[in-house]
Amino acid sequence: MPGARDLTRRLFLGGGLKATLAAGLVSRFSLAGLMAQTGAAGGAAPGPAPAPGGARDFDGELIEESYSIAHRLRDGSLEIPAALVPEGPLHDAIVIGGGVSGLMAAWELERGGLADVLLYEKEDYIGGNARKGHANGTDYTCATWSVVRPKDRFLTRLFQDLGIVKGIAADGTPRIDPRLVGPGPDANTLIDGTWYADPLLGGDAAKVVSRLPLSEKDRNDEIDFYNEMNTWATKRGRDGKPAFAMPVEDASRDPDILALDAITMLDYARRKGWGERALANVENWSTSDIGGTSSEVSAYAFLAFNSLGQGGEDITLPGGNAWLAERLTEKVGRDRIRTGWMAVRVENRGDEVRIVLVDPRTERFCARRARAAVIACPKHITGRMVPELRAAGRDSYLTYRYGALLMGAASVTRTPRLKGAPLAWYNESRGRLAQGFLVADYNSDRWRKGDPGRPNVLRPWAPLGGRASRADLLSEPWSHWADLLAGDLEAAVPGIHSDLTRLDVYAWGHHMVIPSPGFLTGDARRSLTRPLGRITFAHSDRNGMPSFELATRAGSDAALEALAIVRPTARPS
Repeated sequence: MPGARDLTRRLFLGGGLKATLAAGLVSRFSLAGLMAQTGAAGGAAPGPAPAPGGARDFDGELIEESYSIAHRLRDGSLEIPAALVPEGPLHDAIVIGGGVSGLMAAWELERGGLADVLLYEKEDYIGGNARKGHANGTDYTCATWSVVRPKDRFLTRLFQDLGIVKGIAADGTPRIDPRLVGPGPDANTLIDGTWYADPLLGGDAAKVVSRLPLSEKDRNDEIDFYNEMNTWATKRGRDGKPAFAMPVEDASRDPDILALDAITMLDYARRKGWGERALANVENWSTSDIGGTSSEVSAYAFLAFNSLGQGGEDITLPGGNAWLAERLTEKVGRDRIRTGWMAVRVENRGDEVRIVLVDPRTERFCARRARAAVIACPKHITGRMVPELRAAGRDSYLTYRYGALLMGAASVTRTPRLKGAPLAWYNESRGRLAQGFLVADYNSDRWRKGDPGRPNVLRPWAPLGGRASRADLLSEPWSHWADLLAGDLEAAVPGIHSDLTRLDVYAWGHHMVIPSPGFLTGDARRSLTRPLGRITFAHSDRNGMPSFELATRAGSDAALEALAIVRPTARPS
């Protein structure tokens, strides 16, 4: 997530969890192991486990996606009726998946002239990772928080349509609605118990980093790290194209740049000679932005993702990206959306697509048909919905890996005050589990005009480095995760525990696809983006990296492919 005109798309900067977090997540997530290793590594002092005296004086619940049907589909134990008679008419198109990619696809199909478009979503809510929550008088989103200033035609048009861009300046720069540009401060980092403005916010990395209480080696590495990232933001290949672009296929094909996809980001950082703090930056940015550790994520992916986030002010929407999901929902039309139905089989049948759906609550099956289908689901699920993919040898989805995430919603009776710096939108600290916390009502009237001691919702963020599966997350009850997150909040803001009334924990087992070496520039990913008969494929993992920007682009591209199938002579705008 972005900040100022320096390196953007960043949530977690500065110190943060070090490689010990990744070490604690090798093979199976071990709660006790993680606590022991982070303590030994000199992380934040442990906060109180539930509360003084041992009593937990807040409640909450573990909130996770419904995957029981998906797991049975994966395991081959789901019995799908063989001869279902399709219900209803032959639709123009059906979209499967109600995240931002699916919403974008449905809207694009409608804009392309299709009158009969339906969207099916297995959950009872819309938005996917941009799911909306509400507590203590403020909205929040359950996993995604901001977008960046658009630098290409697709995003500029999209943000104009959604009311984010209010015009274009004489120099071609999009004018962002000032209400959607964060009022600041944007980010803080915690060092030795005192908060400091984040190094990225000053524009001049050397000037800002010089204010931090760091050793000379750490200071020089930190400056070099930021300068290196900024250099890649404007670099072009020998073919004249930007080093990185969205999607990857639009970027430079310079062999020297493509070679970055053959090494990990940890390899890249070590070749630069960076020390402990800079390596911690690399690790945090990798796990928080892309879902995998620096030893898993390719250098190309890391540098590309961060370069895509360059360009200007952070667009921090009221309540997070749920604000965007709601506007996309309005564009699609709620009457076209069907929640509580999961697609379990999608097949080409001549001039149409047959789709088998099941209600997870009742296990009632039904079938629908359409002239085309857009699947906006993670590829590991898509591959099991569409047996034709494996039959055609397009089974690289079996190698896809996704980073897991825990995110808390901590209701507090008073908005906290920090030692050393004003409260910021994101406050990075080094906890046993969380990498920091966001403030839910940032960039709202409550933030600008409200009582600084008002009730609020703090959002501790804990990406698990791409090593913990959803099953690992759910092997421990809510109380374990809540106590860890509450302890991390207490370590970051001493005394906050007495103001904590509720802490819900959101578990995302497949939050972000992990772009390991070779994933972005190789053939495996591209093989799963091509249409298969009358079926096209959306979702952010189509473009290989997780973001609202890439998810909507994937939805749009898949919809345009579907339009070409349904109306091959049409020219969608």
